[in-house]
Amino acid sequence: MTINLLAAATNNGLILAFEIIAFVVSIAMIAVGLIQNKKSQTGLSALNGGNEELFSNSKERGIERILSICMLSFGAVLFIATIIICILTNTIL
Repeated sequence: MTINLLAAATNNGLILAFEIIAFVVSIAMIAVGLIQNKKSQTGLSALNGGNEELFSNSKERGIERILSICMLSFGAVLFIATIIICILTNTIL
C-alpha cells in the first residue's frame, strides 16, 4: 500500500514539474511577444485594405531574428510539454 502511495506522489510530482515548465515557458512567450517589433500590422492592413508590405522583400535581422527564433523555440517546448502533461495525466491518473 505504501509503495502505491509513493508511486502516486512521484507521478503527481512529475506532472507538477511539467506544469511548472509549461507555465514558465508561457510567461516567457508573453514577454518575448511584448518585446517584439510591431512594424507589420497585417491584421489592420487587411481591414483597411492596405497592402504596402505585401510584396516587400524584408528579412529579419539582429534582435528581431533572435526574438523570432526564441518565440518559435518556446512554442515548440510549450507544445511538447503540454502533450507530455496530457499523456501522463491520462495514463497515470
